[in-house]
Amino acid sequence: MRRFRQRLGPVLNRLTGVVGQPTTQVYPSGYVATVHRPHDEVAAALEAGGFTWDPLSMFHYTPTGSSTDGSWAYRSGPFAERQLHVVLFATRPDRTDVYAHDECNWLRHPLKHADEVDIRRKSGATTMRRWLADSDLPARQHSLARRKIGHAVERLRERLRGRGHRLR
Repeated sequence: MRRFRQRLGPVLNRLTGVVGQPTTQVYPSGYVATVHRPHDEVAAALEAGGFTWDPLSMFHYTPTGSSTDGSWAYRSGPFAERQLHVVLFATRPDRTDVYAHDECNWLRHPLKHADEVDIRRKSGATTMRRWLADSDLPARQHSLARRKIGHAVERLRERLRGRGHRLR
């Protein structure tokens, strides 16, 4: 399902761009931490913590162009006013960058959500940091420079693998 989502994500972005101005890039103010666990473990912990996977969410990118590996939302109820939106990026097989923002719940306020009314990146990131601190996931905050370099190195590795090179 995740691979299907990754193929469908860019198409969804183009279609929803007609309705609003969708957030397709995460911002440094929404950076939560880097979890030193594989993406699948982080996703399982989110699911166990009451987050729901959102296959219809916008397909997000980092400032260096890395694409998302999962979009999750936490709501106090299906039609709550707001939701905590969490976006995961598998930067390495054993590391996952986590970004978050607090926003209008798309189930209750679809137009406000599509128009990005009242997105709160810093408070969403702070809330998610507290959640990670209470979980069993080892997380650490890295500087923006370190994250950019990490994303660039990972993209280089992907390109070299595609050409048959092996990079350790």
